Amino acid sequence: MKFSFEVGHEEKHTVEFEFNQFVGILSIKVDGNDRIRDFRTLSFKLMKTYEFEVGNEEKHQVKIEKIRKLILAGFRKTKYKVYIDGILIKEYEGK
Repeated sequence: MKFSFEVGHEEKHTVEFEFNQFVGILSIKVDGNDRIRDFRTLSFKLMKTYEFEVGNEEKHQVKIEKIRKLILAGFRKTKYKVYIDGILIKEYEGK
């Protein structure tokens, strides 16, 4: 699954999210620079949350929730919720 979104009003930043569900590699970049890298092979949690701050002068809190299915998660769509400053701005669903 791969998606991107912008953060900020005057000071704009691009956040890129990529997760290869079969290999387990997750990458979150801000303006092309690595912010979070994760390797997930086996997890018993249904939700994993990634939180980070974006911006220099205009700061925003970004939270991405990765919500997986209980059964056969590697073969089913995963839901992603994106929050900026505590407000849900977008939901994605895909592999």
